[in-house]
Amino acid sequence: MTSHRAPKQWSLSSNETITSIDAWENNLKYILSLDPNFADFLTDGSSWGKKTNATPLRGFSNDPESVPAARRRTAAQKVTHLEMMLGQIANYAPIISRSSIVKNSTSISGVWQTIRQHYGLQLTGSRFLDLANISLKPEQRPEDLFQSLMAFIEDNLLTTSSGITHHGEIPDTDEELSPSLENFVVLTLLCLLHPSLPWLVKQRYGTELCSRTLASVKPEISQALESRVDSTPVMNPRSYALLPRLIIAHLFLLDAGYYPSLELSSPVLFASRLVVLIFGHISSAIASFCPSLTVSSCPRFAKWLALN
Repeated sequence: MTSHRAPKQWSLSSNETITSIDAWENNLKYILSLDPNFADFLTDGSSWGKKTNATPLRGFSNDPESVPAARRRTAAQKVTHLEMMLGQIANYAPIISRSSIVKNSTSISGVWQTIRQHYGLQLTGSRFLDLANISLKPEQRPEDLFQSLMAFIEDNLLTTSSGITHHGEIPDTDEELSPSLENFVVLTLLCLLHPSLPWLVKQRYGTELCSRTLASVKPEISQALESRVDSTPVMNPRSYALLPRLIIAHLFLLDAGYYPSLELSSPVLFASRLVVLIFGHISSAIASFCPSLTVSSCPRFAKWLALN
């Protein structure tokens, strides 16, 4: 018979993220569930009282005789097994007060909430606003950013045990990731990579998006992004946030009949040539998303390039 063993449990450090906390929690849950004495305490809805001198049994009572003898436990045995389990959790969370886990906890969800609260990762209504702090880091690839966004959204889904109300009501069931929410994550990814990417994706994948959701097309988008990053490693999409405005401004000049290299002062001429340089550098990246968008498809810009 094949045995399935979880990775060896590790201790929490002083710096943890949503992803690392989830991995630590899930691995520990699996290990604890292997002990039949702990399994009942890990189920949703299971609760107990705080350990005090007045309530040493923490609200437990002896099992009735209707429970099979092999599984029957006294209140004292339940307390012993519970505190053994909570002690194990505390051993792997040395940065958290041991009493807050072993003596003051009243449910397993409360234990996980206490740990998350220490790291500022507890689920609150205001925590969703932290989405504004997520951005592409220099060492990250687009797919890394997407996974960070997904982890954040999934961690902020409402649950019946979160205690958070929506329009005055606590949800009856745990929230699931809907197709619209998946689309929102992909759109957020594109906007964070570059403000113009949503438009480019709409142009490039317009046919597919007629019958498929944005999230469904995400694998193709990711492949295009990764191939572009591999072939142009020095390119950072966020560096060109002002480029569309520069091009539009110069197109207005062209419409008015002014050609920078012929009639404007040297500072403007320098800026014009800078736009040419930047546009040439990213034109291949734009073409990978929208092959129909080329310099030749923009007569005014093509004329300007010819003059420069």
